[in-house]
Amino acid sequence: MMMWSLFGKLLLAFAVASTTAIATANAAALFDRTIYYHNTPPNAAGHYRYEFQTSNGITTKAAGNEHGAVGVVQYVSLEGIPITFTYVADANGYQPEGAHIPAVPLHVLRQLEYIRTHPAVDERRSRRW
Repeated sequence: MMMWSLFGKLLLAFAVASTTAIATANAAALFDRTIYYHNTPPNAAGHYRYEFQTSNGITTKAAGNEHGAVGVVQYVSLEGIPITFTYVADANGYQPEGAHIPAVPLHVLRQLEYIRTHPAVDERRSRRW
């Protein structure tokens, strides 16, 4: 019984060591593909900035603080189309912009306008018999 227990512990130690080695190798491979990296972590006021570029053409830059962030991302799609989009994330939410992002359909804009211009329904009164 003690032999299996020791064997189980050795097997577990080998599995953990193998997983750690693989994860380290994968992280090293990812790092080798990064050709430029600059990071300014948040300072006392909460301002931060980073940018990086990889060997496969992905580039990103972003900056922000406690009130929001702005950034740009560039890459080449699987179809070979260069993609660039910018974004702002602030009190109004996440707002991406780019030529590849589909436009909001007209019927959705009309529905939002209808909701904006009509008063809210009093749920309690509307459910009374």
